[in-house]
Amino acid sequence: MQTIRNIYYTFLENADYYGILILMFLAIVSMILAIAFIIRGYQNNAQKRLGKLVGNEGTSKSGAESPRFLGPKQNTLAARISKPLHKLSSIDKRSVRQKMHLRLIKAGYRSDQAIYNYLAAKILCPIIYVSIFLISRMVYKFETEVILSIIVLLVLGFFTPSLWVFLMTKTRQEKILKGLPDAMDLMVVCVESGLGIDMTFKRVGDEMRPICKDLSDEFTLTTLEIRAGMSREDAYKNMNLRIGLSEINSLMVLLSQTSHFGTSLAKALRVHADGMRIKRRQIAEETAAKSSVKLVFPLVLFIFPAIFVVLVGPGALKIIKHLLPALGGGG
Repeated sequence: MQTIRNIYYTFLENADYYGILILMFLAIVSMILAIAFIIRGYQNNAQKRLGKLVGNEGTSKSGAESPRFLGPKQNTLAARISKPLHKLSSIDKRSVRQKMHLRLIKAGYRSDQAIYNYLAAKILCPIIYVSIFLISRMVYKFETEVILSIIVLLVLGFFTPSLWVFLMTKTRQEKILKGLPDAMDLMVVCVESGLGIDMTFKRVGDEMRPICKDLSDEFTLTTLEIRAGMSREDAYKNMNLRIGLSEINSLMVLLSQTSHFGTSLAKALRVHADGMRIKRRQIAEETAAKSSVKLVFPLVLFIFPAIFVVLVGPGALKIIKHLLPALGGGG
């Protein structure tokens, strides 16, 4: 009995040390389980493909598969983690689901599983932030500052996936905007060489892949939608919705109007391409003109103090060394 008491008192005296050991143990075990889970999922996927090649139908049954984090089904780990947010986000409603899916498509995430990964990240990020904060502080007494910090981290973690999607959307739009003038020139060349608009989209999608993969995917996807039976106007509207740029909107309007009124597509595309080149040059000139104003702040904060020290420093040292003692002695 005395031994048990000694162990208990020893544990209480070194609670911080043993707490860190327990947390490290849990973290390592969780990491090992996650790695094993991922490896098992990849093995199941490989076995499924091999079973299809061999002709073994038993491996393709849905009951023999284990749910994977990025799997196409809705019973995956991400879907189960994000289940508490399904009612709050009204994900079952078709309009809300379409809006959320469109936001993720604009950011470059086209998979159906992306919605569940997005909602799962909204749950996991606050938990991770708060856990890291508590581990770094090792706080056992919940004071007012700690509670406020936890609330701020929860809010920050909840909005981190939204911020990530916003940044990815802006990055993708910038890439598409930079590659669009080159795509316009390719479209002009293809149309003037005698290709139709559908083959032009296909050729531009193939040629733009090394330059801008996102824009190439959009042209290719629009071509596939038209081949599947969708009207050109609807395919153009879908492309505009997936990108969300005014330049793409003007291009799609131009293509629709030329098909309606029967005007020359090559001339319209050439004029539009020249206009985009001029606009791109004007944006570059505007950025260059703003650079002089933006350089004022680093000049004042970093360069001017160094110049001031170099120029005034020797004189100030001589004044301190010679003039101040003379003034003090004369007094």
